[in-house]
Amino acid sequence: MKKHTKLVAAVATLLIAAAGVITFEACNKKNEVVNNIPELNVAELTDMDKEMILFGEKMKAAQKDGETMQLEEAIRNLSNYENFKMCDASRYSVDMERLTIESVVPVTDGNVYLSDINAIYESNRSQIKDKLASLEGDDKTVYCIYSRIDGNSKDGDGARVVTDAWLYRDLNITMPENFNNTDSWYDFEGLGRCDTNLYVGYDATMIMNKVINDIFLPLPELPGYRIVFYNTVNRWTISCYWEDENNPYGPYGLYYREEYWTPVCLSPEELSYYKNNIINRLRHDEETLHKTVISISIEEFLPYCLLDYNLADVVYTHVGNDY
Repeated sequence: MKKHTKLVAAVATLLIAAAGVITFEACNKKNEVVNNIPELNVAELTDMDKEMILFGEKMKAAQKDGETMQLEEAIRNLSNYENFKMCDASRYSVDMERLTIESVVPVTDGNVYLSDINAIYESNRSQIKDKLASLEGDDKTVYCIYSRIDGNSKDGDGARVVTDAWLYRDLNITMPENFNNTDSWYDFEGLGRCDTNLYVGYDATMIMNKVINDIFLPLPELPGYRIVFYNTVNRWTISCYWEDENNPYGPYGLYYREEYWTPVCLSPEELSYYKNNIINRLRHDEETLHKTVISISIEEFLPYCLLDYNLADVVYTHVGNDY
C-alpha cells in the first residue's frame, strides 16, 4: 500500500503554497510586472506558478552580458523551470527512457549571465523534444528533469551542467509481481530464479527495483491538475558504502558478491530483509529532508548493488505544459 500521508493531505487542500519558493530581484517589483504578463492574470495560480512564470520572462528577456545570478541559484531555478514548462509527473514507469545532456556555462565571481542560462534551457528543451519524438507510440511524456552542477566551479572557469530527463513511454513489460515466501532469486545478470529455468532474463535486482517503485510511485493524481517537482536532490549508495551491523546475511545494507564471477542465490528471507532496508532508508530521507521520493533506481554495479534515488518538493498546478 502506498503511504503518502503528507502528500495526500496537500492534495486535499489543493496544495496551498509550494515549499522553497524561488526568489530574485524581479519579485520585489511583482505588482508592477504582473499586469504586463498575461499568464499571471489567471485565477488559481499558486505562488510557485507565479514565481516560475516571472523567472521565465526574466530569463527570456535577459540581454547578453546583462543581468547575472549566483550560479547555484540559477541552476536550481533552471531545473525548476524545466519541470514547470515541460513535465507531467502523473505518468510514471519503472523503466523509463533517460536522456543525459551536458552543457558548460561561463562563471565569473560565482555568477552566471541569465542569457547563458536561457541558452541552456532552449538547448535542453530542443534535445528533450527531439528525443521524445523519437520514441515509439503516442503514449509518452516527460516525467521529470533534473539539472545540476557537476564538480567544483572556480571564478573565471566554466561550470559543467548535467541535465537528466526521464521520459515516460508505454512499454507494456510483463515481469514477476513480487517476491513470495518460497522463491529464491539470483542476484544479478538476469539469471532468473534459483535452480529453475523460470524467468531467465530477470533477477533479484530487477524485481527489487519494481517492488520498491510500486510501493512509492506513482504519486496521487488530482483531476485537472499537473504534478510538478521542484528543488530536486539526489541520494545514492552502493553496497560497500552502506555498513549494517544488524544484517544477519552480510556486512552491508544491500546485497553483494564476494566473488565477482560467482552468482549469489538470495533466499526469500534475505530478499525481504533488503527490501525493508531500502524502504526504511527512503522513508527516513523523506522525513528528514521534508521531501517526496520521485524516482528510484536499483541496479547491478558488480560486484555490488546500486541504490540511486531523487527526492523533491511536489506541487500540483492547473497550468499546462509546453508539450
